[in-house]
Amino acid sequence: MALVTLDAVILRSQHYSETSRIVSFYSRERGLVKGIAKGARGRRGRFATTLEPLQRVRVTLAVKETRDLQTVTQADLLHPFSGLREDLFRVTYAQACGELLGRLVWREHPSEEVFDLLLAVLRALEEGIGDAELLFLAFCAHLADLLGYGLELGSCASCGGNLEEGGTFHYARGAVTCDSCYVEGGAGMPLDGETVGLVHRLSRPDGAAAASVLTPPEAVRQRADRLLRRHLEYHTETDLTLKALRVSESLRRYGALPGTQAEAGQEPGADAVKRGLE
Repeated sequence: MALVTLDAVILRSQHYSETSRIVSFYSRERGLVKGIAKGARGRRGRFATTLEPLQRVRVTLAVKETRDLQTVTQADLLHPFSGLREDLFRVTYAQACGELLGRLVWREHPSEEVFDLLLAVLRALEEGIGDAELLFLAFCAHLADLLGYGLELGSCASCGGNLEEGGTFHYARGAVTCDSCYVEGGAGMPLDGETVGLVHRLSRPDGAAAASVLTPPEAVRQRADRLLRRHLEYHTETDLTLKALRVSESLRRYGALPGTQAEAGQEPGADAVKRGLE
């Protein structure tokens, strides 16, 4: 058994027994790692509040390569991303990024690019830079690219023509063909030009910056989200129905998000959030 120290972001922390927690980390050095933190529960627990989700930590694990669950021996807080917790909207989309990553990456297959992408989106969400929902969509697009499932949306995949009028997105190819070049067959999704343009813009290297200036209508946001998650589901055969996004929909329904109005006689709050997680 060896001691390994990692630079990591906590994706999930769940209770285990009366005194312990099981924690999922995404680390720069080893990728996705799970550990058990004994004696971690309670304010006076061994790790106090160090092992909360969406915190960057320096964690030391006692690693046995034949085990899936390692032992947390020490954890030091590097950055709490405390600003996220001041905004329900932003913390919800931060949780969605962590949930998405936890479902898509293989254990202990590290990627510095993926780790840096996660840190970048968490910083932007914490600092209030850009539209939170668009930042999440940009994260999806860039994660797809880093995992080898990048999208090609700049022009028609067949004739090279523009896609101002939209076309059909082909999951297998990760590309769009215009209506003139469309050939029936294979899994696909019809797209309008505005949705193609939004996802293409968010997929570019400066996609996160675009989240500060773009103001697409709700219907376009929904189609972009559906496109990106279905594309990832197609290639990874993984269900990407994210609990965090169910919470965001619940908050939106009860008027807790910017630009929304509560339904008559309803107030946003903990009950609304709870229903989103059920």
